[in-house]
Amino acid sequence: MSTILENQTELGSVPLGAVSGSGEVTDAVPVSPPSSSQKPFEPGAALRLGRRQAWLDLQTSLPLILFDVAAAFLAVASVVVISYFNGEAISPLFVGGAIALVVWMQYLHGLYPACGVSYASEFGSIIRTWMVGTAAVGFALALRHTLANYPWAAWVAFSGTLFFSLAAVRPFARRLFSGFDWWAQPVVIVGNGEDAKRLFTRLERSRHEGLRPAGIVFDPNRYLMFTIENSGDDASIGGSSGPNLTQLEKSEWKAEASQVAALRDESRSRFNPVARQLRERSRWLGSVNDLESILFRTGACRVAIADSSSDCLRNFRAFHGIPHVMLPMQANQHPTIRARLAEKDNAIELHCHTALTCPKALVAKRFVEMVLVLGTLPLWVPLLAAIGVVIKICDPGPIFYKQTRVGRFRIPFYALKFRSMVMDADKKLKKYLDENPEAMKEWEATHKLRKDPRVTKIGQFLRKTSLDELPQLWNVMMGEMSLVGPRPIVDSGDYDREYIQNYPEVFELYQMVRPGITGLWQVSGRNNTSYEARVFFDRFYLHNWSLSLDVFILWRTIKTALFREGAC
Repeated sequence: MSTILENQTELGSVPLGAVSGSGEVTDAVPVSPPSSSQKPFEPGAALRLGRRQAWLDLQTSLPLILFDVAAAFLAVASVVVISYFNGEAISPLFVGGAIALVVWMQYLHGLYPACGVSYASEFGSIIRTWMVGTAAVGFALALRHTLANYPWAAWVAFSGTLFFSLAAVRPFARRLFSGFDWWAQPVVIVGNGEDAKRLFTRLERSRHEGLRPAGIVFDPNRYLMFTIENSGDDASIGGSSGPNLTQLEKSEWKAEASQVAALRDESRSRFNPVARQLRERSRWLGSVNDLESILFRTGACRVAIADSSSDCLRNFRAFHGIPHVMLPMQANQHPTIRARLAEKDNAIELHCHTALTCPKALVAKRFVEMVLVLGTLPLWVPLLAAIGVVIKICDPGPIFYKQTRVGRFRIPFYALKFRSMVMDADKKLKKYLDENPEAMKEWEATHKLRKDPRVTKIGQFLRKTSLDELPQLWNVMMGEMSLVGPRPIVDSGDYDREYIQNYPEVFELYQMVRPGITGLWQVSGRNNTSYEARVFFDRFYLHNWSLSLDVFILWRTIKTALFREGAC
């Protein structure tokens, strides 16, 4: 067995493992951590960080402001064009005022720079901006017109264009600028081992939220221990009680140890060019004792604590003067979108709020859904008829397929779908699974098959476009389903029984609502995700439900259906 203990090297910038001069992992004895402790920032240093944070916020906000101005200008332009054809002139003051109002509302809703904000939360703020902007423009137009000659076309055009343009340009702008380091603000991660690496990876994958990892600083009082077999086949963190490392992770850590060893042989000076290059390549920046110098060196004004049991959480004084500090919480599976923190009796309280059973919210949800379903009746009824005719021609047999699903209060109901499978589907599935062990594993893991032999040719098209679920609009009208909600489950021994037995806390919430035609799982990868991920999305939706979240999911459903994301 070989043991590597991370500690602060003489270079002061990377953790040093017990390695030989050739870079091989060797035996080592524990090294005592430094006795020095992190000191609070000097007032001057804290003020410099504050000024730098203001500059970083401006850099991140400006591109978003420009795109929002373009979206607002497009909406105002629709009013100008329609008014022009009606023989009316629009004042430049109206144009400038409408654009300024949109930008100001986005600012008040915290969308500049909105670092670390998910698109779902951002979308809720966009809806509030849209509502204020639509109401303000409607009022401004009413001041110049009577009810008889009110420019309804111009107002509707402004409302629709503003909503779609704001909702579309935001994710586009974030994706466009996410690859630029000057736009995504750097975050210094404080942590040791797997938690720090996991947070590093998460920030790197979510740069579109305006944050990127600058690197990791380690706590020398909680240094990391690796136990690596001489054969190199196994590794673990923190001894036998820690989580296992994968082969890839083990190789990464051994490679970093080899780099440190090679650097140590060449020079021990922190000013050596080779040392500087290694620091630039390595995710490890140094010890938390050097946090102040590391922040100024990396240009970061944000710190994220990776380990929820870290001593840093009990000594926030060490982070006084840092503009943004992210602290992990051991609480999980709680409502988060409407959660707030409060300090009471010298303790921090987490206040969680859910609207899942609020009568007013439920009535509003049902009212909006019925308006949408009945209002679009002339569109989807002819489409239902056309698809039914095509199914009858291509594959004689029943047009619709109904299956018993678990509804609200665990009352079963028949969910309608267009038939997309052959008539003897169950027999064909059993035969296929018996002859294909790999397919059996896929079925047991996800309860779905990417290459399902039961699906007809027209059924493949209907499934990829999600048109097979269009008849469920009838279920919505009957009050059995909602437009948006958790995916309806099947209470059977070989399908969704796992949902009921293994996730009883989620199933309890599931029974409080109507299942939905679409939902968070459908717009978050659908069949590209695991069954466990589906349950996670249901839990998140049920904990954090709101009308704005429903509108966001409906908006994303359009994109998912058009691009056939996650379809099989």
